Amino acid sequence: MEASIERFQRGFWNKCMLDRPPVGIAPDRVWQPILFLRAPLPDGNLQPAAVSRRLVRTEYEDSFLHRAVVSDDWMPFVAAWRAVPWLEAMCGCAVRCSAGSLAAGHFVSRAEDLARVAIPGNTEWVECLRRQTAELVQTAPPECWISPTILRGVSDVLGAMRGLDSFFLDLYDNPQALTGAAARVTRLHLEVLQAHFSLVPRKLGGYGHIYGYWAPEPTTVIQEDAAGMCSPAVYQRLFMEHDAELVRQIGRHVLFHLHSTGYRHYRSVLEVPRIAGLEITVEAGGPPLAEMIPDLRLILERSRLILSVDGHFGQLRDALRKLPKEGLYLIISDRFISAEKDFREFVRANW
Repeated sequence: MEASIERFQRGFWNKCMLDRPPVGIAPDRVWQPILFLRAPLPDGNLQPAAVSRRLVRTEYEDSFLHRAVVSDDWMPFVAAWRAVPWLEAMCGCAVRCSAGSLAAGHFVSRAEDLARVAIPGNTEWVECLRRQTAELVQTAPPECWISPTILRGVSDVLGAMRGLDSFFLDLYDNPQALTGAAARVTRLHLEVLQAHFSLVPRKLGGYGHIYGYWAPEPTTVIQEDAAGMCSPAVYQRLFMEHDAELVRQIGRHVLFHLHSTGYRHYRSVLEVPRIAGLEITVEAGGPPLAEMIPDLRLILERSRLILSVDGHFGQLRDALRKLPKEGLYLIISDRFISAEKDFREFVRANW
């Protein structure tokens, strides 16, 4: 673990030349927190009081306790149950239950009504997250970091409050209503993150995150998946300033999550002042990894990159030969590397 921390510090954060970049083998099921359920979801809407260790296992209990690969650089973590749309629920969305999933229910019928919606609109969810985090601080195994849970960006939260169809129309019909509400959602996002880091102590000189990395200072990963369905100009005009405020307040170790199926605004994200880097999840339904290499090189030349390989694994070896190692952190699904000997062979073959 200490060797991995040094690899993150020197190779990823400091962008120094090392023998290889940090590599984490991620249990595939860790990205599906709905699988952590111990009991069936209730009928109707999920209430804050129902979220507890009686309902769900932690990531450590579900996915990390019996990992087959142990010499990689993945940092085990626990987080408040990531299946809950936390910020959306705090802003007033109902948390709707169905077979095998949770979803935020939209409730704002007109864009102009956003100005009158209280944010936070449901403080019980705010208290639930604080309670869950405090419990994890007391009960997490010593080799586990306590990560911020998934907190979606302003475009995602507003899309949930309005419904995506209405949200995309609002971008053209009433963008002023969105930007006013976006500032208040961002303040709530900041308050939630600040509350998290007030509860979670530093461990082994730093902090962990759900992407399995270590950082020397408070860290989070922003996401704006709904903005990925818009033009980069829309992201720059309406949402970029709010992400910049998160970075300004939290510090120099904030990254930005993108999907390969919707990452065309990545150049705009790189312009966010002090952004630490990008995380791009390479998906089977997106462009081949080979076609992404020029963009990935540009990112690494200008910043840092977490490359999460969930598809196109067969093209990874050729891609790694063409990418700088400095500032790179590689995450590979355990669908592709499922045993310790396979991991060691992968490292020998590539570095």
